[in-house]
Amino acid sequence: MECREIRLERPWPPNQVKARRFVVYDVYDPPDVPFEAHTIRVVGLVERPLEMPLRELAARYPCVDLVAPFHCVTGWSIERVVWRGVQTKALLEDARPYGPFALAWGADGYSATLPLEALMEETSVIAWAMNGEPLPKKHGAPARLVVPTRYAWKSVKYFAALEVLEGPVPGYWEASGYSINADPWREERFDFGSPQMRGRRTSF
Repeated sequence: MECREIRLERPWPPNQVKARRFVVYDVYDPPDVPFEAHTIRVVGLVERPLEMPLRELAARYPCVDLVAPFHCVTGWSIERVVWRGVQTKALLEDARPYGPFALAWGADGYSATLPLEALMEETSVIAWAMNGEPLPKKHGAPARLVVPTRYAWKSVKYFAALEVLEGPVPGYWEASGYSINADPWREERFDFGSPQMRGRRTSF
């Protein structure tokens, strides 16, 4: 498959240490879902809600190979990861959102809140392959949301849906005080006491 390469070229964020390997965190252990059976949805404040099998999504939108670092909020980073997938902005442009925030949902019930502008960036993708191989389950197979301009907890494993919202509803880590925006270059790690946040949702 021919895919267009896109790169995130930015200075190294402050207080991040280069790691040789990923530290893998899992909040849940979801059952295996094959690529052929997985579905991606875009719902909420959109003019055209979308529900699309992952295989159809992969065939419908242009493929990209994203080359980018991966920055964890705990201070470690992987210098270079290659993710193959489609840009989230392609789906959002079809769905025509009219809310400024979104909850990104995993099939396991995990969620992360993001400004919609982060999902519209060139480097935000829905990935099904990693470093030339099918995405492993420990990294979120069958699909992972990858938002390399934000700390890694925003890159939701087992990615299943974007729910567009009028305000920032906290996901799993935001409910514990983690940042809404989570920009590594600004070291936006925490938002303790943010008046914008409401009670955490557990499903959409």
